[in-house]
Amino acid sequence: MSAQPSVPGWAPTRIDLASVPNLRDVGGASACGGRTVRPRTLFRSTQLAGVVDTDRAALEALELAMVVDLRTAREVELAPDVRITDKYLWLDVLRDFAPASQVGVEDLFADPQQFESILRDGTAEAMMTQAYLALVDLPSARQSYGRWLQDLADSSGSVLVHCTNGKDRTGWAVALALLTIGVDEADVYTDYLATNDQLLPAMREVLEGAQRRGIDPELFLPVIGVREQYLASALERVGELGGMDAYLALMGISEKLVGDLVDRLTTD
Repeated sequence: MSAQPSVPGWAPTRIDLASVPNLRDVGGASACGGRTVRPRTLFRSTQLAGVVDTDRAALEALELAMVVDLRTAREVELAPDVRITDKYLWLDVLRDFAPASQVGVEDLFADPQQFESILRDGTAEAMMTQAYLALVDLPSARQSYGRWLQDLADSSGSVLVHCTNGKDRTGWAVALALLTIGVDEADVYTDYLATNDQLLPAMREVLEGAQRRGIDPELFLPVIGVREQYLASALERVGELGGMDAYLALMGISEKLVGDLVDRLTTD
């Protein structure tokens, strides 16, 4: 299934909450058969661990029926979500990905010179590309994303999906849902790249911390933002597997379920 790109200027609807950056509604994009992605149905964001009271009220106003958390067990343990709705689905996408258990950014700051050399020599971009290939190939990722699409199709009401920063695991989850219902790749990229406008300003403290440790903040952008090439690498891998239909089949997604997703997420 395919759609014409949305009207020029289409963009997801951003929702600016200080304690939940990178929050947006992907409604409004053109989908298959002249249909449109239903507004106030699919939201994406960062983790919900630090939600403040005023932002909680705004989240509750979205009337979420389900929150889907794509983080690792360690991430969930360290920063559990503030529960906004009774239905909470946890899918550990990177359970089978060894680098997911490695040290975090603050640990790497302990040796700024070594960290800077990694960022300078292109290793960061290569690591990000490898992570996106893992989102397609890992058994845990296929199991998780298959369950994501199944539960999304079976749910009713608004759904919010997130990981930690809402950019990579969440980016692929939303791209996968949109592509499955026939949203044009151009619009999928528009939503995906919106992370750079919404998330990077919220990462100011990370960038300032890098500068205090003698690291050029610009070097962080490939890691804390998103790049077109990252999503492209995942889509190229899907092509190598035989295309989107073949990839969906590997995750146990039937043609009927695809139709259910179209009905669930789109409107005339």
